[in-house]
Amino acid sequence: MQLIRSAVAAGAVAAALAAPGVRPAAAGPGAGAVQEETVTGQVVSATSRWSRGRTSIITESVIRAQGGREVTVRQLGGSVDGIGMVVLHSEAVLRPGDQVTAKVAVTRDLHGRVSRPVRSLYARAGAGRIPFVRTEATVTRVPLAWRSGCAQIWFHEDGTTHLDGDLEFDEMERVLTRWRHDIQSCSYFDLRFQGLRKAGVGLDGYNMVIFHEDSWSRPATDEDPEEPYDPAAAGLTTLFFIDDPASKRNGTLLDADVELNAVNFAIAVDHHSNVVGRCESDLANTFTHEIGHLMGLDHTCWTGAGVRLTDNEQQPLPLCSLDPNLPATVRDATMFNFQDCGETKKASPEPDDISGVCAIYPIEDNPHECLPAELEPGASCAVSAGNGWAGAPGMIALALVVARRRRRR
Repeated sequence: MQLIRSAVAAGAVAAALAAPGVRPAAAGPGAGAVQEETVTGQVVSATSRWSRGRTSIITESVIRAQGGREVTVRQLGGSVDGIGMVVLHSEAVLRPGDQVTAKVAVTRDLHGRVSRPVRSLYARAGAGRIPFVRTEATVTRVPLAWRSGCAQIWFHEDGTTHLDGDLEFDEMERVLTRWRHDIQSCSYFDLRFQGLRKAGVGLDGYNMVIFHEDSWSRPATDEDPEEPYDPAAAGLTTLFFIDDPASKRNGTLLDADVELNAVNFAIAVDHHSNVVGRCESDLANTFTHEIGHLMGLDHTCWTGAGVRLTDNEQQPLPLCSLDPNLPATVRDATMFNFQDCGETKKASPEPDDISGVCAIYPIEDNPHECLPAELEPGASCAVSAGNGWAGAPGMIALALVVARRRRRR
C-alpha cells in the first residue's frame, strides 16, 4: 500500500517515464544528484534475498527491453523462505511476465558496483471500484493481519526539527487515539504507544515511526548500494509478515515501520512548520494513512503496476490514472494513494476505512491479549527457515504520494 508520494499524479508519472535514456534527477535537500534511467519491457525473472543482516528483503528483477537488452533492477520487498516484506508507498514487487516501464536510479555500493533501484513503475489496465482493500502477502496472497489484539508502536526519539517542542509526538498520539475511538464500536484492535526509543527499519520486533531529514533513502553498505526512495512519497510503511503456506501463521504481521519524508516535504501541523518553501505534508493526514497500512489496509486504487488487488466484494481496483471518473468512495478514503500539498482530509478515518479495520479485527474475535509478535526461534509461535527458523518472513513497502498539481475531482 502506498500513501505518501509527493505530488506526482499517475498521469504525470506516465509522462515522465516516456523519455528514454539516462538523465540526472532532481534530488531533495541534503541529497546529491542521482542518475536516472528508463527501462521498458517484460520481466523475465525475479529473485528475492535477505540483505543488511536480515533488516530488508531485496528483489532483483530482470527486464528484457526492446532489442533483447536485459536490465536488472532492484526493489525493497519480496518473500524469502516463507517470510515476506512489503514497503507501502513503494511500487509492488515485479513478477515474471509483467509488462512495465520502470524509472530507476543508477547507484553504486561502497565497492563501486552499479545497481538500479526502482523509483517508479507504470503500466496500463482497465477500471473497477472499491469500498476497502486489504494488503496481501507477496507469494501466498493471503490477507495480512496481526495475531495479537494490538500493535505496540514506538516513536524515534529524534522526532523532527520541522515542529517546535514535542508537537510531532503529541500529534501522532492524537492520531492513534482517533483511530482507536473510531473503530471501538466494532473492532477489538488497539494501537498502543510504547514511548520513545532509538531503532531503525527492520525485522526487530519494534514498530517504529521515524522522520528522515538528511536523506530520503537507506544508506549504502559493504553489501548493498544506497536505496533511494521516491521523492514524491511523503511516507513509507514497511511490513514484515509470514508468507509460507505450510505455516499455521501464514499472513501474520510481525513488524511494521513507518518512515516520514522530511527531506522533500515540510512536516506541518495546522499549516505550521519551521520549514518554508516546500510542499506541506500535514502530519495527521499522512500518519493516519500510514497507520491504516500498519493495521493491514491497502490503497483504494491501482497504479497499474504489480498485482491488481480486489476489494472486500471481490471487485478489481479502479485504475488511479482515471482520476476524474473515480467514485468519491475511492478518492475520499483515508487509504487513497494520493494527497495534495497541505491536504488535511485524511486526518480522520472514513467509514470505508473503519469498515476495513472492523472486518479484519471484528470485536467478536477479541483474543483478549496484547503481546509483541514472537520472532525468536524455538518459541511456541516461532518463525523458521533453512537457518533454523520455522518459516521466513516476507516484506512489503507501501507509500502515500502527494499530487503537487491539484488532482481533478
